[in-house]
Order: sequence, then structure tokens, then C-alpha cells
Amino acid sequence: MRITKAESLQQEYLRIKKLSEFDLDLYELRDQFKSLMELAGHIAGTEVSVVNLIDNYSQWTLSAVEDEPKRIAKEDSICAYTIRSSSFMEVERLDLDDRFKNKAYVVGEEAYRYYLGVPLTLSSGENVGSLCMLDTRQQDIGLEKKQALAVIAREIVYKLEHRKKLNETLHTLSETVRIKNQVAHDVRGPIHGIAGLAESVEDEDLSADEMREYFTLIKNSAKGIIDLTDEILSSGRDQEMQASRRINMADLQDRLIQLYELPAKSKNLGFNVFVNREKGQLKFSRRRVLSIFGNLISNSIKFTPSGGSIEVHINIINTEIGKQLDVVVQDNGVGMSSAALENYFEDVSELSIGTGGEKGFGLGLKLVNELVHELGGSMNIASEINKGTKISILIPIN
Repeated sequence: MRITKAESLQQEYLRIKKLSEFDLDLYELRDQFKSLMELAGHIAGTEVSVVNLIDNYSQWTLSAVEDEPKRIAKEDSICAYTIRSSSFMEVERLDLDDRFKNKAYVVGEEAYRYYLGVPLTLSSGENVGSLCMLDTRQQDIGLEKKQALAVIAREIVYKLEHRKKLNETLHTLSETVRIKNQVAHDVRGPIHGIAGLAESVEDEDLSADEMREYFTLIKNSAKGIIDLTDEILSSGRDQEMQASRRINMADLQDRLIQLYELPAKSKNLGFNVFVNREKGQLKFSRRRVLSIFGNLISNSIKFTPSGGSIEVHINIINTEIGKQLDVVVQDNGVGMSSAALENYFEDVSELSIGTGGEKGFGLGLKLVNELVHELGGSMNIASEINKGTKISILIPIN
């Protein structure tokens, strides 16, 4: 049965949303996959063995021999074709394939000629990337070796999904500790009151011994509960595993510059990330944060012409509902009309072309909007044709 354009677009949205749910930090992930990538290269005998993860805008490459993740536009990626399949994708001569023969990595004496990609398929069925083998020479990789590479690809997926489950468990644990502490604090007040009342009555000259004993029991019981709440409050204060899932604004600033400064420069865009230095060391949960920032910044890069600029402002503010992460991403790109803004979060069905020829379906802001609301936050977009776009986000933090 033929898949319609709308169905294909919905599948792609579900795919990138699944990838965003992993809360991936590419710098941490490379170390986890290093040995598997080395093993894959040894089995295949190719010069290059990497893991490629493909989001809405980009292909991010993790390599066993390079510390820094590499990025190329999604439309330049071979693996963007691989993730559409359910099995291997092999191209014996990239220089003879109309889809790739003019790509930068295929042109020249040291260019790649051979490609083999194995989809990274989640247990839920989505392909979020590929195990990619490349060589400057032609290769003939037999079926047995391909099957071994498929086993490695499944192990990579297992590590991804195991990491996601761990992150979800830590988030649940963090929420449990927060609720536990809140309950303990709420209980302490009334119990102190009961204990104080019992002490007052105990000091009175009462003739009924039974009454005195009754209030003594109240006092002792209250003291026991107070001791218990003290114990509850003390536990879980130093949770190393919880701390590993937190980030401060200064570190977040560094990470965003590491990931997106080069893509911006390659398009001759100014790119700056500003944080409130007075609160730069305050930590908060990084759950979904990198996905939110990544989509917003990538969207601005896509729709801002050469010579333009992108600014990211990050702060923590106190509001009536508590502390919130205050985020502003602003560019002076092509902007959107009021009509486009009204329909932006509906299902997108038209291809959009960036100022540098980048292709996409406008799924990034729709995804961000959904992620922000899942976190209990709010998002506002102000945009004007040829004057740029300003996106403001508030996310509750604890």
C-alpha cells in the first residue's frame, strides 16, 4: 500500500520525537560507543566506522578516533537514505550514484567511494540513525560480516534504550525525592504543634492521671514522627546519580557553543549565547533541554541568511509558581507571517527551504512546543517577515 505524503511526514515527526526523548549528550555518548565502532571497523575492514544520529536538521557523527562530534546537513547525508530502509544500504560506487556523486565527501582523490549503512532501529520500530562504514576504495563485504555488523547495530540501540530507561528512572527518583521532602516539610508543622500542646497540658496540675498519660503518649508519638521526618529529609540529599542528570547555565552555554558555533560560522552567521553569570552555577534538570535548544538554534540557522545573527539568552527567574528557566532565541532571519504563525503547530505538509538551500518540513518548532508543554512550560513566538523571529520559553525547574 502506497504511503501518502502526510503519513510519511507523520512518521518522520514520530521518528525525530523518539530521538529527542533520549536526551542525548553527544560528548558523553561517544565514549559509550567507541569500542563498538572500533569492532565494527575491524570486522568490515573499512577505513571509517562511525555512528550517525539524524535529527530534524542534521546528521551528527560520532567517531572512535575523534573526540568532537561532527555535523553535516541532513540533506547531504547518505544515512538519511539508510534510515528509510529496514535493512542494509550499500553503495559500491558513490561517485557513480546520482544522489551522492557531487557531494563534498565524494569529490577528489581522497574522496569516499564505498558506503555501507546499517539502520539503528529502536524496539518501537523507528530508525534514529545508522552504523556507517566508509572507504576510499571499493569493498566487497560478505553477508556474514554484514550480519555481524547488524549485531553491533543492535547493541548500539540496546545501549541507547538502556540509557533512556536509566534517565527516566533517575527523573522518577528525583521527583519522588522532591515529593517526599515536600510531604515531610508539610507534616513537620502540624506535628510540632501537637507536641507543643502535649507539653503544655502535661505541665498543668491535672487530677486525672489517665489524661496526663494520654497527653504524654501524644507527645512521644509526635516526637517519633518528627524524628522520622528528619530521617526522611536527610536521605537522598546527596544523590550522585541525580546530580549527573543536572546541568548549570555556564556548562549549558559551553555545550551549545561547541555544537552550533561551527554550523553558524559555516553560513557566515553571528552566534552568541548569553547567560546570567550571577546564577551561572545554579543547577537544574537537563531533561529535554538539549533537544529544545538544538531544534530552536538549528531552525534559526536554517532561516537566517548569510551575514545575519542569532542570539540565545538563558536565565533563571523567580515567578509566582517558583523558579523557571527563562530562554530567548532570537534571529534576524526571514521570519514568518501572522498567518503562518497561526497554523505553525498544526500538521506540516509543505517542504520548506532554508536560506542556504536546506530542506525541511518545519517539524522543529512543533516538536519544541510539545516538549516544552510536556515539561509544564510555555512558549511564545513573535515573528515578522524579513525582520526575524523571537522565541521565548519558560520551563519550571527545581
